[in-house]
This record gives sequence, C-alpha cells and structure tokens, in this order.
Amino acid sequence: MRRALDVLGPALFCLPDGEIGEKTPAFPKGNRIAWVVYAIEKLTEDKTSWQVIKQPVRSPEDGMADSYENFQKLKPLHSPADMPQHVQLGYDLFFAKSYPVFVRLRETYGLPQLKFQLGVPTGFAMGFAFASPITWLRYTYAFNTVIAREVNAALAMAGHDVIVQLEVPPELYAAYKLPTPLIGLALRPIKDLLNKITPGARVGIHLCLGDFHNEALVHPKTLGKMVAFSNRLVEEWPTQHTLEYVHYPFAEGIVPPPTEASHYVPLKDIALPRSARFIAGFVHEKRSLAENKHILESIESARGQAVDVASSCGLGRRTPETADQLLELTARLTNA
Repeated sequence: MRRALDVLGPALFCLPDGEIGEKTPAFPKGNRIAWVVYAIEKLTEDKTSWQVIKQPVRSPEDGMADSYENFQKLKPLHSPADMPQHVQLGYDLFFAKSYPVFVRLRETYGLPQLKFQLGVPTGFAMGFAFASPITWLRYTYAFNTVIAREVNAALAMAGHDVIVQLEVPPELYAAYKLPTPLIGLALRPIKDLLNKITPGARVGIHLCLGDFHNEALVHPKTLGKMVAFSNRLVEEWPTQHTLEYVHYPFAEGIVPPPTEASHYVPLKDIALPRSARFIAGFVHEKRSLAENKHILESIESARGQAVDVASSCGLGRRTPETADQLLELTARLTNA
C-alpha cells in the first residue's frame, strides 16, 4: 500500500492491501498471491469437511498448483445446504487486519477520499477444486453464502469506506463459450452473490481474464463478447447496490495488450451508469511508454472520453521489480 501511495498518491481512488497474505514455508511468496487458490487451499486443510481425491502438482517456487490443469480435486463431505456453516475462507479476517493499516496510511498521505478495495471471487470460482461439473454447479451458491457472509462482516466494519471488487474470470470464460443470447446464464453466480450482500454496498466488477502464474484463462480474439457481457450485467444490476466501476482487462497475463487501434473499437458500445467509472486495464511491462500511451489513446478514442487506468490484474503476485515498473508506468500515464 505504501509503495502505491508513494508513486500514485492522489491519482488513486481505491487501494487494496496487495493481497499477498501470509508468507509461510508452504507458500513462501504468500498464501493469497494466486486469487481463489487461497480459498481452495483453505478447504484442502479441512479434512473434516473435504476429501482430497486428487493431489495437486505444486510449483516449487510458490507452493501453489503449477498450472490450471494441476489443481487438487476435492470431494465435499457436507451437503450444499450444510456446507456454509462448516467453511470459513477468511476474507473478513484479512480485511480486519489490513483496514486499520490502510486508515493510518490514508491519514498520513492526506487522502481522505481514498477507499479500501476488498477483492473476492464468486462461488463459481471455487469450482476449480471439483472434479465433477455437476458438483461445481451444486455448490456455487453455497460458496456465495460464505463469501457474502465475510463481505458483510467487512461492510459492518467499514461501510461505504470499502469498495467490494467482484472478480469474475470463470463467468467471463463461460460467456465466451456461450452463444450471445445465453450470456445471462454466466451472470447467475454474480447476481446471486450480489443479492446476498448487505444492501447499499459499493461494488466494482473486474472482468478478469485469469492470471494464474501470469497465464490467462480466457483468450478473447475480440472484445465484442466482453462488451455484451458487461452490458447485460449493467442492464440487470440490482438496485440495492452502487456499481462503482467496471475494470476491463486488455492483456492476457504475460501476453501484452494489442497495439492495433481497431482492437478497441467495440468499446464504443459499452453502456455504464453515468456515475460508474470505466477502468482500462492495459498497463503492461512488455509495452514501452509510447506503446502504452498509444493504447490509452486508442481506448479513449473508442470510448469518446477520458478513462481511468490500471494494469489488467493485481500486482501482488508480480515480482517487486515488475510491480514497481508497472506503478511507474501508470504514474506517467496518469501524470501522477
């Protein structure tokens, strides 16, 4: 947090805690660096509620599975109805630890308008741990109950001082596999989670492509389906929550965003509430400053307005050197 504040300061409107978690011998780079893998590892530890039916192939570098294909596979020992009372993922506990630090830093840097960003998956993302697609679907809403319970605990602590970021790689993946008229099916886990979160929440949507070991899960050839997906979500957005932003990713992990202006033309069709920010997630270490500026100009030309700027995914799982490089690039692009 301090490094981001040093480099970007007043240009920030919300700030996560880095989502690194605890560094342990099992997870030397941190147990939260790989998004939903943290939650899957929490389940794996609980032998009373989950049976491991396939062991993961772990990376010696970070202790996580070494690829999307080599996750552990789990069998639930409780029904979907009973499971939530046996599971604690701990997003609320991480928040309780990080939020006071954030508040002190915000005061130190004199940024009273800055909000804390709490990123969580939907229950659909937990399906990576299941061998059976049927089990995956049966437990999605039960996991939403757990995630909402922990989000609501954070909201009870901080209220409107926190923006809840829902990260939706599997839903976006499903949308790209479905015909456009059926995109609504991919939205169901998101809508169920939103309906379980305390009314009045400030929510951001990260249309993540996936970034496990800096490798994308989704490889879109065009942005048209992503636009259709976010437009449908906005159209069906629940009135009890405020949509603060939609974060569009344009890089695919290690693969940098395209430089062709034509790639970004579909962004002209994005529909957002007037109060919602469009976050362009394109800043990439494999593009020069000039190339990053060209991409920004192409996006703003397509949108017909200035946009907010970010990387495609979080920096906590990147090396400190790469994270610093991306922060500096972002600062130069935003004149921070």
